[in-house]
Amino acid sequence: MEYYKDKLCISGSMLIMRDGNPDGLISKSLWDKWVKSGVNVMRRACNGQSALVEFNSIPQKYRDMISAKYGEVTEQATIKPFKDKIIADSKAISFYSDYTLSDGRKLPSDTQREYSINAAVLNAIKETHTNAKEVRSKLGASLNKFWHNAVTAVNNVRAELKHSLPSTSVTLSRKYSKYLSEGYAGLISGKYCNDNSRKVNDKIENLIMSLYTMPNKPFASTVHSLYIQFLTGHIQVADRKTGELFNPLDFYENDSPIVIGETTVWNYLNQAQNRSVVDKIRMGSHRYNNVHRPHHHRHAPEFSFSKISMDDRDLPRKCNNGKWVKAYYAYDVTSGCVIGYSHSLFKNEELFLDCMRDLFRLIEREQFGMPMEVEVEHHLVNKFFDDLGVMFPFVRVCNAGNSQEKRAEHFNRAKKYGVEMKTQNGIGRWWSKHEAYTVDRDKKGDEFVEKNQLPYERLVADDVQACKDYNNQLHPKQKKYPGKTRWQVLTENMNPNSPTVSKAIVYRAIGNKTVTSIRRNHYATVLGSKYGIGSFSIMDKLTPGNYTVDAFYLPNEEGLISEVYLYQGELFLCKADKIIAYNESKAEATSIDYENYRRQSSVVSEFDAATKNSKQELAAAVIIESKILNEALETEAEIKEEVVEEPFNPDAITDQYSQENDEQEAIDNL
Repeated sequence: MEYYKDKLCISGSMLIMRDGNPDGLISKSLWDKWVKSGVNVMRRACNGQSALVEFNSIPQKYRDMISAKYGEVTEQATIKPFKDKIIADSKAISFYSDYTLSDGRKLPSDTQREYSINAAVLNAIKETHTNAKEVRSKLGASLNKFWHNAVTAVNNVRAELKHSLPSTSVTLSRKYSKYLSEGYAGLISGKYCNDNSRKVNDKIENLIMSLYTMPNKPFASTVHSLYIQFLTGHIQVADRKTGELFNPLDFYENDSPIVIGETTVWNYLNQAQNRSVVDKIRMGSHRYNNVHRPHHHRHAPEFSFSKISMDDRDLPRKCNNGKWVKAYYAYDVTSGCVIGYSHSLFKNEELFLDCMRDLFRLIEREQFGMPMEVEVEHHLVNKFFDDLGVMFPFVRVCNAGNSQEKRAEHFNRAKKYGVEMKTQNGIGRWWSKHEAYTVDRDKKGDEFVEKNQLPYERLVADDVQACKDYNNQLHPKQKKYPGKTRWQVLTENMNPNSPTVSKAIVYRAIGNKTVTSIRRNHYATVLGSKYGIGSFSIMDKLTPGNYTVDAFYLPNEEGLISEVYLYQGELFLCKADKIIAYNESKAEATSIDYENYRRQSSVVSEFDAATKNSKQELAAAVIIESKILNEALETEAEIKEEVVEEPFNPDAITDQYSQENDEQEAIDNL
């Protein structure tokens, strides 16, 4: 319904029944008959506008049907022309956005919008009210019916415009009069600019905030009641930190108590700065951190292994023994990959160590470098801070209770709802508001029992598979890594500055440990296997007479140990490789046997050479009693003439030889 050229009209689109208007009252053929029979067509349908016919020219039967269906037609007809006059008031928008309350605050943004719309609606009433001709022809024959029709029009646009003007003619006319006399300020609620808001001083503000932070967490209405009781002397208020009593006279002005309303108390408690202060006491640290405390804005590193993040969680499904399975994960921040995990029924330091061990098994298997930075929590890890500082170039300890700070927390959520919920039953929370994330529980007696309870081994196997599926999902940043999975991003973007893993340091920090001893200057026995020290010179590092050492090792996925790292106290001795026995039969020996024979022979040869050289350097010592040595030194030496024998001369012997003499001597001897 609308007025057109001062006549009450109804549109053909409202009357005619068709596909888009099944609630129409007449058929198209009847409409055509009306047009031919003299119904006053005020406007023909064209250019997207519906045809209009004068309401009073329609047969009475159909006028009654329209009135029965849509109500008082003259009232309905006021709505459209009234809506056409409602135009945004830019001056009102500027006024309310710049308006400053008596306590220095600005109006809330939604309140600014509400008051600006109210002003636009009142402006439309003002324009209609001042046009006497329009009042008489469109809103009634006299001004007596004006506010009745005006409130009808105002209420009909309430849902669409979301204004807050009064809904009765009397209160609407009062609001309109106040708006005319006071302007835009006349629309501001008393709760923002009444005297109570100006009465509150620093002492009152401090008192109501102190009452609000009592351990029983009172409501704002309770704080107001306590304040009134304090003013009237019914209660005393003391500072529990100092024991000092608040003096009621400090809350008087001109010998009268400063009385404030409940709304004023609520407003001051909910000022942004005050709310942050009182909630620091009323809220737990985790909730306060997520609601009030500013957070950092950051982005992930460009390279894999620039930073890893570690965290624990309870698996979302309960074990059939009634316990929750504990898991610990290590994530690469750049790729989001799970690079280490461990499971247990107990949340303790061993759970963390097992996760670190799994991480370094992966590093050794894939020949990765050392992660540059590790991010951990204080819980479970505090006793390993010194070891982590030796292992990693950088260590970051997250603040307690700040879950949004830790990257691993976000990855845990992505894994849970990105993989686990798709592949496992019973993933969710029993308190979740969203039905899809809600887990049902059975009540047995006074206790709730979780459904989908499974054996420990099954829960662990499911989680290990979930880690693999998660790593093989597409990376969430597909614009940056198109078509790449998390694992591909991990392996293809490794930090080029990642240092080589020092196993001697890592194994001592997180590896398994056993006490053993070095035997035969060659090997130490660990779990029944022999591990050779490689060089005889290592024995010089041992404390004299002490062959006992600590062996650190890390079994691989199959539980095999290929090497151990030997320490004596804080001193690192060497890496000891597993000794492989060779086949002594030459008929059966392979190239591997010959190689193992060569290695062992080289150790024996080194030992023999070292001992032989040291032996040759030893003196041929002779023990002489000191008494005999001293007597010999004190005896005076006897000087004798030395007889010098002539040197042997073969020619002299020849010269003395005579054959005649020899013959004569032989005859004489007969």
